[in-house]
Amino acid sequence: MTSIRVPKITMWRTIVTVIFAAGIYATYARFALGFARSTNLTDPQPWGLWVGIGTLCGVGLSAGGFALAAAVYLLGFERYRPVLRAAVLVSFLGYLSVIIGMMYELGLPWRIWHPIVMWNRHSVLFEVSWCVMLYTTVLALEFSPALVEKIPFAGLREWYLHWHHTLLIALVMVGTLLSSMHQSFLGGLYLITKGKLHPLWYSPYLTTENFTCRRSRQGWRSRSWPCIYAYVP
Repeated sequence: MTSIRVPKITMWRTIVTVIFAAGIYATYARFALGFARSTNLTDPQPWGLWVGIGTLCGVGLSAGGFALAAAVYLLGFERYRPVLRAAVLVSFLGYLSVIIGMMYELGLPWRIWHPIVMWNRHSVLFEVSWCVMLYTTVLALEFSPALVEKIPFAGLREWYLHWHHTLLIALVMVGTLLSSMHQSFLGGLYLITKGKLHPLWYSPYLTTENFTCRRSRQGWRSRSWPCIYAYVP
């Protein structure tokens, strides 16, 4: 008779279970009770924790992957190559969190495809939505060799890796350009909230400051965390 092993209850498993339970309830409240009931947001105060934690933190976390890719492939800093793949994966997961968060943030999430065909060039969020789509595609292509290398079909594997290597520099350049635009435009979101932002933090150069701070800080994090994880016994 096969015995059933009961998972051991630990502090961290309890914390993770509570977080998942809270997330399940938040999902139910968001889609069953409506946007206003679940977030308490209003037209004068349309942004909440989802924007601050999901969009800004998720996108900021993803800045390091593009910075390291540019440093290794464009500038030749080979000493960062051992952590490059991990940094790109962290960036990809960061943008996936942004996409999931946007499904919660949008009042009508089933219309998330509208920016593809309905262009509003005067909206900062229009640029943000396009950049999220393009960045996620670029990150998926940059990380794809890690998955393709496991394919058992040698011919298909070698063909894909050959063309990926040929287009890699162009792919990194496009990703760096898009990332630079997006990281600066996130600061532009605060330019339209002058009346709600404390004068200590408001500046007409928020786009430049946001881009510079995210690049330097998140580039360091994307280098350090994979190294810390790799050397933890």
